[in-house]
Amino acid sequence: MSGDKPEDKKDPIAEPAAAAPVPPEPAVSKPPENKPAPPPEPPQSATQKAEPAKPKRTGVVIALLALLIAVLALALSAWLYQQEYLLATTEASATNSLQSELRSLATAQDELVASLAAQREALAQLRLESSGQLSALSRRSQEIETKLQSLTTVDRRDWLLAEVEYLLRLANQRAQLSHDPRAAAQLLSNADAILRELDDTALHPVRAELAKEISALQNSADVDIEGVYLALQGLAAEASKLQLYKAPSYTPEESEEVSDEWQQRLQSGLDQAWAKLRSYIRIRHHDQNFKAQLAPEQEAALRASLRLMFEQAQMALVANRPVLYQRALDKAAAWLQEYYQLDDHREGLLKQINTVRDMPVSPEMADISGSLRSLKVYLKSHRWQQEVRK
Repeated sequence: MSGDKPEDKKDPIAEPAAAAPVPPEPAVSKPPENKPAPPPEPPQSATQKAEPAKPKRTGVVIALLALLIAVLALALSAWLYQQEYLLATTEASATNSLQSELRSLATAQDELVASLAAQREALAQLRLESSGQLSALSRRSQEIETKLQSLTTVDRRDWLLAEVEYLLRLANQRAQLSHDPRAAAQLLSNADAILRELDDTALHPVRAELAKEISALQNSADVDIEGVYLALQGLAAEASKLQLYKAPSYTPEESEEVSDEWQQRLQSGLDQAWAKLRSYIRIRHHDQNFKAQLAPEQEAALRASLRLMFEQAQMALVANRPVLYQRALDKAAAWLQEYYQLDDHREGLLKQINTVRDMPVSPEMADISGSLRSLKVYLKSHRWQQEVRK
């Protein structure tokens, strides 16, 4: 109320601010002035006495502002502290990550250095190998060049002599390994024809040895190995055509004219029935006891075994194995006699097997190495003469 005294309106918050001492203002010395004295103030009323309380409210506002500033400063300091702490934490983590990256980079660098060192070693080894290969290639080229130079001095005579030596070696191989006297004799004849073309008296001993060897091979070439081989192949084909059992066949008799009487017709029908029944029965006499027939699968196995026996005889003929050759043919003949008794072609096949079996499988081969030794002696002398001429 306006009638209340200003002292009754006391603010509890403003009291501490009013109680705070106000620092005295410094006195400023001023020179005395000759001024007239102020007039006396009129007496103040009660309303005018309450005006001095306004400075107290201003102090409260100032205190509040100071408090607000202090709180803001405290909050600012806390925020700055938090920022510094976060910055320090970030710096520490960044430092740790940087250190780990540096360590990984150092490890990678060590591995790279080791890899480079290994590559340098491999490159050095490769250079050594390449240099060795280059040196070997250089030596090989020099050798080839030397051979080419030596070949330029070789004439047609030397080539013919080399061909004769090859033919003689091939003839010895045919005689010793293949046991083919005809092919060996033909090769020796070709070599003798080349020597006759050369027309050198120094080759007379070689031609004399060739004549002896060709004559010996012709004497031992009576056995036709190829012909016997083909004969065995034909026997195998004929044996596969034999039959264990052949079904009986008959030709029906011509029926006579039937009379009109029933008795004659009955007698004629009985005669025809009896003739047909007799045609189903055939009696054949054999010197040996006949063996029971084989099942179809056993017959197929028997045919395969016969074919294998003939093939085994062929292999023994080529390999010069007379014992195995005769054993295979004996077994094939025994099977034919035992199982194919009802086939009429068996006897002719057995005669052919016995004929082929008695042929000599391993004829004695003559020694034809004398001509090759004589040719080597001539070639050695011929090359020595060429070196002397150079």
